[in-house]
Amino acid sequence: MTRPLAIATVPYLNAWPLVYGLADRPDVRLRAEPPRALAPLLRQGEADAALVPSIDYFRLTADRGERVRAHGPAAFVALPTAAIGSRGAIGSVRLFGYGDAAKLRRVRLDGDSRTSNVLARILIRRTLGQEPHYAVPADERPGGRPPDAEVVIGDRALTPPPAGATWTLDLGEAWAELVHLPFVYAFWTARADADLARLSAVLAEARDAGLAAVDDLAERAAERLGLEAAAARRYLTHQVRYAFGSPERKGLRAFYAMAVEEGLAPPDARLRLAEA
Repeated sequence: MTRPLAIATVPYLNAWPLVYGLADRPDVRLRAEPPRALAPLLRQGEADAALVPSIDYFRLTADRGERVRAHGPAAFVALPTAAIGSRGAIGSVRLFGYGDAAKLRRVRLDGDSRTSNVLARILIRRTLGQEPHYAVPADERPGGRPPDAEVVIGDRALTPPPAGATWTLDLGEAWAELVHLPFVYAFWTARADADLARLSAVLAEARDAGLAAVDDLAERAAERLGLEAAAARRYLTHQVRYAFGSPERKGLRAFYAMAVEEGLAPPDARLRLAEA
């Protein structure tokens, strides 16, 4: 009997269309984890494919002994099946500010994020012209100084702003204004020693079924997340983009180049597509 495919995703609404029906398939073992946990699952062989954050893909594929060798760990390849991206405001990746946007001294990053934290640092430097101190919640001390701004991602960012927030920057919108290219937050990445043809077929089937069931997913979001069904549908059909074509890859490479320039990514990685 063929063993089930181990597929890892994030628990957020934006990924629901990409894994539609997978939890009910006997030939798939689906698990949902925060973005920060997905690359380790892939590296450790606990997943055949995962919706890996873009920045972690480049960290996985950097030439640091993790590329395939005679008896080394598996290499990792991008599946062109789908991505989570945007071509403007996305709504679920935002920077909330609590004072003067021109005086950022301390910014709290999202503890679950990988790509969005790097994107925030790039945009704060390149669009706001500032270099504040960055911290994650795990590093903060009780009763410490509150941040001047914080990155919030996922479903939590779709709800009303945190108490005390005085301004908001949608990072997808800020990227589009700066670079005029799509932004890719995450995409399907697989171990090169996995059954790539089978993975691609299963993920493409789930994607097509999920995009056809957006109305149903929007109703579920209204029940589970407390969002208005119309807002959830607009988010899934207009704000989140699932294509992973040439424009998206161009935007992805631009992001990687900036991350390298900022010292936030290794300089020796490359985008390797499974179809190549």
